Amino acid sequence: MNKLTKLLFSVFTSVAIATSAFAGEFAVTGSAKATYTILSNTGTTGTHAIGKGLGISNEFTLSASGELDNGMTWSYAQDIDGATVQDDANIALGTDYGTFKICISECPLSTKYAFDNSAYGIGSDNGYGHGAASGTTMQYGRNVNSFNNIQFHAPADLLPLGMTFKAAITPGGAGGSANDSVHSVNGDVNGEMTQYATTMTPVDGLTIAASYYDFSDMGASDNRQSREGGSLSANYSMGSFSIGYGETRFTPEQAAGVGNSAAVVVDFYENVGYSLGFAVNENLSVSLTQEESTKNQKSKATATDAITRSDVTMEIQTIDVAYTVGGATFSVSSSEGTNDSYTSGDDTNEHIFAMSLAF
Repeated sequence: MNKLTKLLFSVFTSVAIATSAFAGEFAVTGSAKATYTILSNTGTTGTHAIGKGLGISNEFTLSASGELDNGMTWSYAQDIDGATVQDDANIALGTDYGTFKICISECPLSTKYAFDNSAYGIGSDNGYGHGAASGTTMQYGRNVNSFNNIQFHAPADLLPLGMTFKAAITPGGAGGSANDSVHSVNGDVNGEMTQYATTMTPVDGLTIAASYYDFSDMGASDNRQSREGGSLSANYSMGSFSIGYGETRFTPEQAAGVGNSAAVVVDFYENVGYSLGFAVNENLSVSLTQEESTKNQKSKATATDAITRSDVTMEIQTIDVAYTVGGATFSVSSSEGTNDSYTSGDDTNEHIFAMSLAF
């Protein structure tokens, strides 16, 4: 009996090892961040969660990868964050002709922040983000990772000057969650969204990035302006210094007849960003980032009056300092917002003290 037990154990172990090798590799990575935030403003009291706050955020990624018998590679990743919610996932199949991906609320292609060299993070995408409510933070247009999508990435070294090319499309009004195994629809989109992104490195240290998106159908046959936009940026690094510049333009949807009433209508957004980064040493980094976004809009007092422009420019200046030791990063981020939430005369200040742990 003892010999039989050993034999069965040996066979089981061999099969398990062989199966694991065939199935691929599995890994768990993630991060946790604790923050202490101080927020103040000169606008309407109570609209910006004024005061001090303490919080912890986390995100785990379960990933697996392997190789098929024909030489193709595959990978899978599932994010788990917040209250252990499975929210983002993607499957990738690598071939000689490029990489094909299926992405569930994942795989962003926008190059809107490609100019950024922040030591902690860009002001419009951290903490309060200088927006009193959803949709009032600094707007940079849409990104395909807001929807379930299918992507193609061109093979590496296929194009000159170190160029990369990526394309994505949403299959109709694709929506839902990572756990859906049946058709699911996102009511925010009628028709397909397509997005393209490319980067190139014409000289050492210089990276040029561009992206563009549009929606094939706004859901109204008489639309006069559909949703589309794009970003273009350049980022140059030399030694310990990095400098970046970027622009983003995009238009929200607009149906025919809108603007002929007293309603306020947004024509388009114009964004400009600058970013300077400096690595003092291998542990200490500092940065300065400036973001500007002009909301071009029009309105009428009544339907018969002349159109009146009411454009407003929102600005965010951010200074970051980050110090890394081992697997921990200690950061201080201070940002100042002008015309917060695209509201003239409403200014805010936010200070974030953060400790980030990666594992």
